Formats: sequence, structure tokens, C-alpha cells
Amino acid sequence: MKNEYKVTKELMMSWAKEYHLHGKVQIFNFILYCLLLVCGLAMLLLNLVIGEWIYYYLAGLFLFVSIFQLFFSRFVVWKNRYKMFSKTYGVTEWMRTTEFTDAAIILTDHTTVNQVRYENIEQIKEKGNCVMIYLNHNMALRIYKDAFVEGTWEACIEKIEAMRN
Repeated sequence: MKNEYKVTKELMMSWAKEYHLHGKVQIFNFILYCLLLVCGLAMLLLNLVIGEWIYYYLAGLFLFVSIFQLFFSRFVVWKNRYKMFSKTYGVTEWMRTTEFTDAAIILTDHTTVNQVRYENIEQIKEKGNCVMIYLNHNMALRIYKDAFVEGTWEACIEKIEAMRN
């Protein structure tokens, strides 16, 4: 079975909106930055009574860091990833192929080829047309159900489950 799709800047930027709270560390960071946001707002309100200039700077710093991390940082990360890949590959769009063979999963990203063993799969999450296959060490494979050029998603999930066991 083979899954193949074209990676574009728009597609990569859409990935920043998906699955941004997967994993314990990301959830912990989300809670931490929410607390930092609340602290910044509390300092700002408290400073209206106290009136010390240093607290305005600290409140502004807390608010800036928390708002950036909560709402904008993942878009900056994905934009930089796209720049890195497009610079490395020398193209603005490239094909990403995921082939499910009997021996391993073969990933081809433009000219880069990697192999993943089925035993490394920890979890599979489906969300609409997108399927995330989470591997150990916080790695993930993204495939699309309608992007199979050989086989179908239903046959693929059966093969994955059989190979994992």
C-alpha cells in the first residue's frame, strides 16, 4: 500500500492547527503558559493600585511570552520547518510518499528515504481525512485517507494492526 501527497507551504501551515496538544509535555506547557497569562494579568491589575514601573515591565513580559507561546509559536515553528525543508530540497513543493511493505514502513520525502519498523508504532489517531501514526520518541507520520495511490486506508490499518502484533 502506498500513500502519496504533495507538500506545500499552505499544507504545512495548516498542520500548525492540528494536534498541537498531543502529549503530556505539550499539555503541561499549555497549562504553564495559561498560568503565566493569568499572572501577567493579575500583575497588571495589581499594578494599577501599586503604581511601580518595574511591575508594568514584568506584567508586559509575562503577557507577551504567554500570548506568543499560546497562540503564535506553533505557526512560527511550522513556517521555519517549511523554510528548512524547501531550502534543503531546493524546491518549494515536494512529494511525500509513505509505503507500507511487509518488512517496514518506507518514508520518502522528496529525496530522503527512511524506514520505520511496525513495532515502533505506539498510537494511531484519525481526525477526518487525516491520520496521525505516532511512533516512539515523539515522532509521527501523517497520511491522508484519500491520498492512497495503491490500496485503501481500511486495508492499510488492517495491515498495520497485523504487523504490530
